[in-house]
Amino acid sequence: MSDLGARLPLVNKLLYASDMVGSQTVANTRGLWLLFFLAPPATSGLPTLVPSLDLGILQMDPRVFAGVLLTVGRVVEAFDDPLIGWWSDRFKSRWGRRIPFVLVSTPFYAIFFALLWFTPGGDAGVVSAVYVFLVVELFFLANTFSAGPYEAILPEITRSHHDRMSMVAWQLYFGLIGVVLGLGLSGIVKDVFDFKVMGITAAVFGIVFRYVGLWGVWRKAPRETPAAQLSLWLAFSSTLSNKQFLYFLPTFVLYQTAVGMVIAWLPFFVPAAIGEIQVWRWVPAFGDQILGSGSLTSILGLAAVLGIAVGALILWKLSNTKTKRWVYRISLLGTAIYLPSLFFAGFIPVVPKLIQGMGMAFLAGIPMAGVNLLPKAITADITDYDEMRTGMRREAMFYATQNLFEKIGSSLAPLLLGVILLLGDSTDDSLGIRVMGPVAGLIVFIGFWLFQGYRLPSTVTRENVKAAGL
Repeated sequence: MSDLGARLPLVNKLLYASDMVGSQTVANTRGLWLLFFLAPPATSGLPTLVPSLDLGILQMDPRVFAGVLLTVGRVVEAFDDPLIGWWSDRFKSRWGRRIPFVLVSTPFYAIFFALLWFTPGGDAGVVSAVYVFLVVELFFLANTFSAGPYEAILPEITRSHHDRMSMVAWQLYFGLIGVVLGLGLSGIVKDVFDFKVMGITAAVFGIVFRYVGLWGVWRKAPRETPAAQLSLWLAFSSTLSNKQFLYFLPTFVLYQTAVGMVIAWLPFFVPAAIGEIQVWRWVPAFGDQILGSGSLTSILGLAAVLGIAVGALILWKLSNTKTKRWVYRISLLGTAIYLPSLFFAGFIPVVPKLIQGMGMAFLAGIPMAGVNLLPKAITADITDYDEMRTGMRREAMFYATQNLFEKIGSSLAPLLLGVILLLGDSTDDSLGIRVMGPVAGLIVFIGFWLFQGYRLPSTVTRENVKAAGL
């Protein structure tokens, strides 16, 4: 293993981490608006772009069918992750193993994301459904080619516990900017312009910051790392034989599923629980100006970002005295305990509904910070542990396998949400809106329970691993 004392300069950390501005803008814009864009509530006045499905015994509401399209599209594409990760681990070039993948695929990642918001025609039909499925497939594939090898650079350029925690902390803070853009400003852009402009704007952020990050590690990424000479099946099965990885993997998958549900739920929650806000009641100078659902959704997104920022500061301080394992566990537990309280958000008498929503979003963000902060660092530790066991560096395969199962799990989020909303998604019939929180909380709690067997120390050395009983 390389020198654990070697430190990565701060400027390189900042540039590499800045990719999170673009990637989180893209991810959160998609997660927040895509299901709503394809199958909005009847009361929104927007066209439904995905038809209902009637196959006799099988009938689907447009929202459920849209959820099925997004789920199937991501599950099918998810199996590309191990293949691309395996290829990246074995790849040789004068630029190293990872850089060529990121360099070539990033423009396609941005283009296909923008095209998601350009469905043909304006009415629900088979053509639009096929278009959505194909473009979703191509977007996810390009994203895997770009993001997977990019993520695998992290454990190659940071080897000490301090460097990894520092890097993921910077990633979190840059990611918060992306979350502000994706959850916060996307709704405003949608209200002022339309979904097309919103999609193009997010795509531009995605490509620009991915290349900025790549430039930041261009000279730091190793060129001479020996390629992992394993067959695809052996590499995949060997990855899943790492017990510490198996203790961590389901927790991340389940958390991403739950959070995906919460994010996609917001555009449905706002009109049902908050409605529209007359600005003059808050700021008289705005006269009769009304805040629509897009802007209000953005406000809640910004409140969540503030909560994540506060939580990150708390958890960063805790990481100086506590292990990654402890911080991650307490973050999972806090999220699992809090999410069921969303049952009451927006429906408490006396307290203004907007204040309820903002408070809900802020408090949710605090424990979520830790679960967003640590997975990349934990996977890097697992990679070091695997190298200790096998003698090979297989960063991309671990991140790819993690992404495979995360995609399968999180792809269920729009489908699960679509089914839950059948219970009610309006002010007069709000059961589906309310039930989402307890369901998401239960999913996270299962992840917390499964994580109990994880025992890797924060700095992986032979002495520390032996002391942990591994």
